[in-house]
Amino acid sequence: MSRYSINKGVGRSVEVKGLRAQYVVYAVAGLVLSFVIFFICSLIFNQWIALSAALLIGLLSLFICFYLNKKFGENGLTQFFASRNLIRRVGNNKRVKNIIEILHED
Repeated sequence: MSRYSINKGVGRSVEVKGLRAQYVVYAVAGLVLSFVIFFICSLIFNQWIALSAALLIGLLSLFICFYLNKKFGENGLTQFFASRNLIRRVGNNKRVKNIIEILHED
């Protein structure tokens, strides 16, 4: 009889060192940005200034990613930005009499 392994992680989001889902992509983007800034600043400024700027930006991006991951969770940041685009209330500037007349015409 054959034994097959069961893939228990199918459909689950990616998790790396506590970062889940899109926060992994944000952290990698921050580190790549840090590397690009180091490369450009090392051509223009002193190497120590470039290294300190890149290190600061890299650590700051990782700190922000871990903070957002802890505060909002896997899909919470997307839901937060989506909730800001919802209409808070529906206004109606017509008088009640006009609304009743419109309803009775149909």
